[in-house]
Amino acid sequence: MLIEVRLDPAAVELWQSHLVARVAAMPGTGVRVVAAPGTARTPRGLARLLELERLISGGRPGGACESVAFETLRPFATASGLADLILDLTDAPASAATAPLLRLVCDGLPFGPGAADAVLASRSPVFETVLDDGASAAVLSRWHPAVETPHHAAAALDMLAGRAADMLAVEIRRLAAGRPVALGAAERPAHQSGSTSAFFLRALETRIAGRLARLLGRAPDWHVALRPRRGDGLPALGPEGFRRLADDGRRFYADPFLFEQGGETFLFVEEYPYATGRGILSLSRLAVDGTPSHPVPILEGPDHLSYPFVFEAEGAIWMIPETSARRTVELYRADPFPERWTFAATLIEGEDLADATLLRRDEGWWLFAAERARWASSWDTLVLWRADRLQGPWRPHPANPVLVDLTAARPGGRILDIGGKLVRPAQDCAGGYGARLAFAAIEQLDETGFQQAVLTRAKPFGRNSGLHSYDRTNRFEVIDLFGPR
Repeated sequence: MLIEVRLDPAAVELWQSHLVARVAAMPGTGVRVVAAPGTARTPRGLARLLELERLISGGRPGGACESVAFETLRPFATASGLADLILDLTDAPASAATAPLLRLVCDGLPFGPGAADAVLASRSPVFETVLDDGASAAVLSRWHPAVETPHHAAAALDMLAGRAADMLAVEIRRLAAGRPVALGAAERPAHQSGSTSAFFLRALETRIAGRLARLLGRAPDWHVALRPRRGDGLPALGPEGFRRLADDGRRFYADPFLFEQGGETFLFVEEYPYATGRGILSLSRLAVDGTPSHPVPILEGPDHLSYPFVFEAEGAIWMIPETSARRTVELYRADPFPERWTFAATLIEGEDLADATLLRRDEGWWLFAAERARWASSWDTLVLWRADRLQGPWRPHPANPVLVDLTAARPGGRILDIGGKLVRPAQDCAGGYGARLAFAAIEQLDETGFQQAVLTRAKPFGRNSGLHSYDRTNRFEVIDLFGPR
């Protein structure tokens, strides 16, 4: 398959160069880069805003939007013959093509101006890949990416560009394999454009408020709360009955998981001491009425640990903690339960996966996780891995990432069986990291694809602004919240 990539020679960026190399490395594909002038329709004052950010915060070498000389892509300009697909990375209006033409649009606009407009308006955009065969244009996929730094324009643009590169690479891989599925017509949302001056003032206000809160010791943070379980249906979360797991102000607790054994309930949490800046895993025992004991450390190491996913299988009790800092997914065995945990195996290596959540189904195992691709966020992505045995080998789903949606992708706790339906808690990061929880029914889970439907969402209550984990046993349910101490 020969792919012609159209680039504006005056506006080549690093993410585009990275994408060209990534596509060229795909089996059975060839790449030919051609020059095609764009329109350079960037919002007024954007270049000045980015320069001001560089003066205040310093540069970002190696960022996705860093300029690249067109000449560096000359090695990809020699392939001859008729193209099977044209990938248009310019911001110019679509022109006549001799092959199907693939573009990525952002909120209905060409990527460059669309992304800039979304960042300046502090808006989470919608990405669509559009394939035009000359007779009609169809949307092949739709992603809702996250921006982790909405008040830093350069970082936000880098994050969107990184996700754009990822989306186009995934789409080309699917087209090359003959698996395109059209979603229908492109969306044309009506959005108000943002201004550079308003963006700068919002960013300045946010930075000042954050710094003052830290200086005054009033910065919000995560905490864990639990209560006796209420009902067997979808969780109905509100302030009634929840009691907070106390901390001493020198650490926070988050990512709670419950486990019942021998008539006793155990609470596993991430403990984050501010003095070390590195998460460890701790254990609390619940009294009959749900009163938690003071958490004690049970697992720590040289890297950050979190999300202590505890489960029982094959006659043993296991834990998969998040070890994304060392790009692994690791399995630990209780020896004995609950205080001592022994390393058992590395299930996945060389992948930046967060919040790994297991599900046993059809005599095999599925692993749900968030993934951080180059330059992009991990708040918006769901990837699947599959294994016949717990110890592996584990293999990635051929359609990864199976979902990119900042409102319902990243795992937020153990998958629940509710009335015979598999329901997964997922983080809704539309209002910031872990702002809400979504509860989504799994409608398809097999080697061909994944589908889910959000049944309900849970908001934080009281003065809290975040809610991003849920778990329950027969007796108790637990959440974590982001808010003031």
